[in-house]
Amino acid sequence: MKSFIERAIGGKVLLNIQTRSVEASVQAAELLGKAVFTGVMAKDFPVLEEGVRYIQALQERKVQVSAGLGDGSADQWEKALQLALHTAPLHLNQIFPAAGLSQYALRMQEAPTLVNAMVRPAGQPGIVDIGTGPLSQQTGSARVPVEAALAMMKEAGVQSVKFFPIEGSKRLEEVRAVARAAAKEGMMIEPTGGITPDNAAEIVQVCLDAGVPCIMPHLYGSLKNPETGDLDKRKLEATYRSIMSLFGE
Repeated sequence: MKSFIERAIGGKVLLNIQTRSVEASVQAAELLGKAVFTGVMAKDFPVLEEGVRYIQALQERKVQVSAGLGDGSADQWEKALQLALHTAPLHLNQIFPAAGLSQYALRMQEAPTLVNAMVRPAGQPGIVDIGTGPLSQQTGSARVPVEAALAMMKEAGVQSVKFFPIEGSKRLEEVRAVARAAAKEGMMIEPTGGITPDNAAEIVQVCLDAGVPCIMPHLYGSLKNPETGDLDKRKLEATYRSIMSLFGE
């Protein structure tokens, strides 16, 4: 966790973004340095080798990579893990049921990868849905207290909880409850879904107030330029400025 905090904006915040090109990712890295990660989604690469080559191209340009599923797609969990095993990115997004397995497999390869475990809101602060796998998500009965979910993560060596989809500012009380539980366990939180340059600071503030050691909000579609479909650097800068304002900068 320390290495992640050392990369963070204000010592606390990392931004997870998505681009459509290596050059856009390089521009983001030049702007925010180690405080930004580019997400590469397994869903976007039907052929595994193509995804591996793309991640390697980013890494060659010193871009920090976060391998992921793609819209939380449960059926992509194994491909996401394979991407990580082939490229050793610094970060991997994973479904709750496969997070421990993924972290262990990467640790055995001596990869530096930090793996998160994705849980979903259950509509009640303090309760989360851990059924984010291809089978468990169909049961509709995998809701547990957030404290129990985090305890299971820690038992499996997982240090970060991804909370998706939070629907922007709609579920702030649920975000607050997860953040408070994560703070007690010394875990990172990754709020995801509907985060924009306009509401990012508000969501980050909720997590900061809870006392978590590190926060990684995911901003994907909201940072795109509608004309190019790629990253809009101005929107990224606006997000950065709004978050830095929380630290008096």
